Amino acid sequence: MEDPGTRIDIRLLDELRQYGEFNVINCFSCGHCTAVCNLVKSGEAFPRRVIRYAVLGLRDRLAAEKAVWSCYYCGECTAACPRQATPGQFMDAARRYFIVNWDVTTLSRRFYTSPRFTWISMTVLAVVLAVLFLATGGRMVSERPAFFEFMNYAFLHYLGYAVMALVGLVFAANFANMARQIMKTFPKTVGHGPGSWIKDGVRAVMDVVQELALQKEFDECKVKESENREPWYLSRRVMHLAIMWGFLGLLGATTFDFLFKEPGSHVPLYYPARLLGTLAGLLLLYGTSLALWLRREKKGGLSFEKSYLSDWLLLWLLWAITLSGYLTEIAVYLPKGFFLGYLILLVHTILALELMLLVPFTKFSHVIYRPVALYLHALLLRRRARSLPLNWDGSRYRPRETVPSTSGPV
Repeated sequence: MEDPGTRIDIRLLDELRQYGEFNVINCFSCGHCTAVCNLVKSGEAFPRRVIRYAVLGLRDRLAAEKAVWSCYYCGECTAACPRQATPGQFMDAARRYFIVNWDVTTLSRRFYTSPRFTWISMTVLAVVLAVLFLATGGRMVSERPAFFEFMNYAFLHYLGYAVMALVGLVFAANFANMARQIMKTFPKTVGHGPGSWIKDGVRAVMDVVQELALQKEFDECKVKESENREPWYLSRRVMHLAIMWGFLGLLGATTFDFLFKEPGSHVPLYYPARLLGTLAGLLLLYGTSLALWLRREKKGGLSFEKSYLSDWLLLWLLWAITLSGYLTEIAVYLPKGFFLGYLILLVHTILALELMLLVPFTKFSHVIYRPVALYLHALLLRRRARSLPLNWDGSRYRPRETVPSTSGPV
């Protein structure tokens, strides 16, 4: 039976170039990139092996590579490459490509490759949402802030449910595509009961949480001396952690409000959900502001030297949603209702729903794909280890992974 991982597609490199600028065709597999990469583990050939998969057109092998999602895009491999093959830019393009490749709706391709489609879609969606909100509510009370008379809570409530259900269905279909492609290159394991699956699944979750919670690998990814001298509060690690934990904090505060707070009721600033949302919002606002500044000034490493619409769109949406959320919170505590306060609430709600709807189709989806991809790899590697023969000392034999013979030396 043919190994699906050895099927060659000569169009692969051309397709990848739609999602980034790189020149890996110059690579002659010298190994400089692998030698300098601080994330390389024993027995791996990253990123050299990944580049060889792409050059040879081994789409399935490339899709199943954990390295695509492990890379933190520091650019050290690009700086060390004697052939200017830009392996760092290639890794970034590969992540974009597979977000598109796994999308069953094909909308991701349009959002990543067509700025015109992106702006028209967002504008039309914003207008439709504004009309719906004003048609179902729209009453502005000047004597007091009455946001849930201006914004029909029942309509917003059920619309939110519908959006979450739609996004969940799209992700479920996309995850099935991703899991199928990743699992194709792993040998099947036999002879193990459901108990071992549960144990390996729990351990895989712990592996992923440990890697993502603090993102210590960012400290290993420093290519320029100037980066080493940067203050800690301007580092990429702090920036990413601020965005991640700020967003999760706001998500938790919103969920807490939804479950335990009566809609429209007045609560003090020290109310748990309000306090959590305020602190998390400050964290997210700092992280997104820093990211926008670094991209504008092209500072902080290779990953900020070239920005695409998908990069700007995600950051500006998060920044605008957070800022408008703060302004709405201030308006809630004012003694009277003002037109500007109602307008800010409308903008905030529209942007938040747009962000939710665009999650599966834009760069924001990497916050979902990356943990899931890392989890699948951690789980499947643990399952494979159970099927490996034992060494003389009772430990599991772990053979070094190699590229198929068609790929040449790696």
